Amino acid sequence: MIGKQTLISILGGVCYMLPLMAQESAVEGMREATHQIIQERIEKEKQEIYQYLDSVKSSGNNRNDDVTITDEEIQLVRKLKAIEREIPLDYSPRVKDLISKYTSDNYNPYMCRMMGLGQYYFPMFDRILDEVGVPRELKYLSVVESSLNPRDISSAGATGLWQLMYYEAKTYNLTVDSYTDQRMDPIASSYAIAKILKEAYDQYGDWLLAIASYNGGKGAVGRAIQRSGKEKPTFWDIAPYLTQQTQNYIPKFIAMTYAMKYAEENNINAADTELSLRTQALEVNKRISLNQIAEVMNVSKETLRALNPSFKKNILNGTEETPLRLVLPVLDKKIAAEELYAALTTPIPAAVSTASSAGANEPAELLKGGKYKVKVGETFASIAEKFEVTVQDIKSWNNLRGNQIVPGQNLTIKKEDNYINTRLAHNAEKSVKKSQQRASTRTAYYVVRKGDTLSQIANKNGVSVSRLKSDNDLNGSRIKPGMKLKVSKK
Repeated sequence: MIGKQTLISILGGVCYMLPLMAQESAVEGMREATHQIIQERIEKEKQEIYQYLDSVKSSGNNRNDDVTITDEEIQLVRKLKAIEREIPLDYSPRVKDLISKYTSDNYNPYMCRMMGLGQYYFPMFDRILDEVGVPRELKYLSVVESSLNPRDISSAGATGLWQLMYYEAKTYNLTVDSYTDQRMDPIASSYAIAKILKEAYDQYGDWLLAIASYNGGKGAVGRAIQRSGKEKPTFWDIAPYLTQQTQNYIPKFIAMTYAMKYAEENNINAADTELSLRTQALEVNKRISLNQIAEVMNVSKETLRALNPSFKKNILNGTEETPLRLVLPVLDKKIAAEELYAALTTPIPAAVSTASSAGANEPAELLKGGKYKVKVGETFASIAEKFEVTVQDIKSWNNLRGNQIVPGQNLTIKKEDNYINTRLAHNAEKSVKKSQQRASTRTAYYVVRKGDTLSQIANKNGVSVSRLKSDNDLNGSRIKPGMKLKVSKK
């Protein structure tokens, strides 16, 4: 017979096990129910994507008797929707073909370079797009437009990272003159394109239509909307009435967005580029040669030009009234504008000067009266590069129209004071005077009021705008009410 104590132990064990078994059974039931719910959702999503693909393949330019839908296409739509934010990333057969192209092995070197350049440009674009209030995904239009080449110029004259036209530059207050083309300036041009696209979105209420209008023009999009016969059409509704170029533009943008977002899984890795990722910006209010800056800072000319693509003659023609932004790589430490000016003022050691005078780019080859004797093999372009002027300048100075020059021909080259062959900054006397002036100044503070501008504050306090920016470490001209600005006064 079972003893009383044993029986109690058995009953206790049964009482302990029964709740555990019931709990395990409940957990298993929950797992099965959860799995069932997930499977149902996946199946529902799959059916929705299937119906979506069926409608895409059966409409407009995509109409085809063969509407077979593959698992690859369903997965592609799912992945597009996973990265979709404000801008619709719609699927189309053309989008699929372009995604295959951009993620292919043949295209990989190009895409790796785009990712490398993007490490420099994309954070800059994100900040500006956020400030203007437009989606960050728009940054990928720059890859489609220019392959992230700020000096890219189309046959129609569209220029820069965003391929802006001259009339757009003027509309959005970008400087385009013989020295500077801000369509090539990454920051200035990005503000312009962000405003252009925002205005287009405000007009159409649809990001794909806004993007299409930038490529094809608002007039073309307006006519296409009318021809579609729909009150609120999508891009795909009006696509048949647009040019082939604009029809392809949206799929290129969507495919490029996909390729960039899924770069890692497609083995697209950032390649090394000529751009320095650690940079600083200085406000320069003098005329300075990029080549001289490269020389005194021991930085390659190519790097400095890549960071400052908007200066057409490699000359910063800054003034007190309109200082220009100079972007420098950060080497050992950041450098102040005064340090840069001082470095440019310092005489070159004799050994360096002698070596430089033998170089091909030394402007001391000018003869008396500002004449230059053409050498064998030289062209207008090579001479313009040598003296950091334009071909048009040389032709204008010499009343020439054609493109032919001959060895031995004398050309007039006009050089202004503080131009190429001098240290374009404060001379020693001015530096001393400025130091003395600084020593005799006192610092006051000004609290920004609503409606104030830097120019008004500068005028009110008898200082220059550039000095006001320098004293307060301001890169741009944006100020807000309540800001406390340092003002140096005598």
